[in-house]
Amino acid sequence: AADRRFPAFANPRNAASGGLRQQLEKKDGLELEAGERRLESLRLYVHGIGAWPDPPVASQSEIYELLASWGLPTSPHLKVCESIDDVIAFVAHYGENRHSVEHELDGIVVKIDELSLHDELGATSRAPRWAIAYKYPPEEVQTRLLDIRVGVGRTGRATPYAVMEPKLVAGSVVRQATLHNREVVVHKGVLIGDTVVLRKAGDVIPEILGPVVERRDGSERAFEMPENCPECGTPLRAMKVGDIDLRCPNGQSCPAQVRGRVEHAGSRGALDVEALGEVTAAALTQPARHAQTGAALDPVLTTEAGLFTLSLDEIVPIEVVVTDPETGEDRVDASTGEVVRRAPFQRIERVYPPGWENATAAERRKAGVRKDHELVHPSSQALKLLEELDKAKTKDLWRQIVALSIRHVGPVAARALAQHFGSLAAIREASIDELAGVEGVGEIIARSLIEWFDVDWHLEIVERWAAAGVSFQTPGHPGPGAQAASGGVLEGLTVVATGSLDGFTRDGAKEAIIQAGGKAASSVSKKTDFVAAGPGAGSKLAKAEELGVRVLDAAQFAILVSEGPDALPD
Repeated sequence: AADRRFPAFANPRNAASGGLRQQLEKKDGLELEAGERRLESLRLYVHGIGAWPDPPVASQSEIYELLASWGLPTSPHLKVCESIDDVIAFVAHYGENRHSVEHELDGIVVKIDELSLHDELGATSRAPRWAIAYKYPPEEVQTRLLDIRVGVGRTGRATPYAVMEPKLVAGSVVRQATLHNREVVVHKGVLIGDTVVLRKAGDVIPEILGPVVERRDGSERAFEMPENCPECGTPLRAMKVGDIDLRCPNGQSCPAQVRGRVEHAGSRGALDVEALGEVTAAALTQPARHAQTGAALDPVLTTEAGLFTLSLDEIVPIEVVVTDPETGEDRVDASTGEVVRRAPFQRIERVYPPGWENATAAERRKAGVRKDHELVHPSSQALKLLEELDKAKTKDLWRQIVALSIRHVGPVAARALAQHFGSLAAIREASIDELAGVEGVGEIIARSLIEWFDVDWHLEIVERWAAAGVSFQTPGHPGPGAQAASGGVLEGLTVVATGSLDGFTRDGAKEAIIQAGGKAASSVSKKTDFVAAGPGAGSKLAKAEELGVRVLDAAQFAILVSEGPDALPD
């Protein structure tokens, strides 16, 4: 029972994130402190102290001993080597025995033991000279290729992907791997039914290297790219001459593309609607049935045009089939054999039947009356979705532009367009030369914008969103070509953020620069005023040092974006 309630996680990352998200779960009427138990099961090894100006020890190995004496957990696998040959032997040993260790490892870190040499050796822009990681080749395993299927994304691109017998590789169970396009399938030479060699590229992305030809028995068969879209039946085709990818041209109503665009609209890089993720997007765009009556229901959203007019009356009754995220197949209850369904937007309250609410307990027992009458309420997810969508109506113009899923128009181009034109109406009225002339846009994006606005159903999205209250303009913007006065502490300054800055995500650092009135540049030049650099900063830090641009750490960067350059210490 314990195993069913608390299944083992594939890796510590999943255990930590899952435990934090799910502190409590309900199962069979019991409240189980699942999240807390999962977090309690995590262990760590301490490797050092980040800032220690006057350590009371002389070597790295003594630091480990000191940490252990304080009761902190340190790795039992560390070793002080007397020679390079000993180091090579140590690396080779764990290369052959990497699975004997209690945690996953993808390499060995070799450090200079003597602390006084650390400052003397210094560091490059990428890493300290007194420590280096030796990476092992990605782990390779063999598994069976059960099928090659085709998925369709929000842009209509049809992508073959492999479905395999589940296999543990580099810390997680892998069932799927992308095959990119039909030419990659041919190039890799894989057949359905093959035993294939699987690895994780960079120990992250599942990748099929090729078939184990000698294990073929003649039952294997070649993959054939479908002629029609697997979701809407529209014939697939290349959208331009020489294009390797096949796409579904039914952008308006292909369920896969609508689902992808709705999910994209809610993503962090667009409107950042917390309650609008993959599962919610699927529930809103797939055929469903009424949770209480069982009646068939059309998708609530046949295009994203209706996103901002969603109501509780529309979404609460929805009951949808639960699909396996790995295989895409309908999930089946192992005990009943029935397809699993759920109603994500409703909460059921069981009460006594009407007329029995005020009866005594004895009267109810005598009549055999139980709390079996169901009252349907909107779930917290339903309420949060509508609340978040309402907030999204007044978010920054660049986010609204990204949410429209215009090809080639990502956050960088959208920011540039919003800053230059100030409104979607001005962007729509601009010529291709005016669009291409905006820094960060160019001819390809300009043409894509012109083509997008030429499509009737695209304009319907804009019109219905605007009618629902979406603000497609920047308040107070003086108009195309003029820059709205920011009044920010970084007005007129260009700042580059690179590496891991404590207290800021990568996007958060850029947003902080822009909100302070500055320009968040992606590359360092003579026009750059400041570079904020944290651990992992690479060529940008080196370029800043070469050009003499002032480099700030995370604490100084926080001062810069909040108080301005005059507040920085000399």
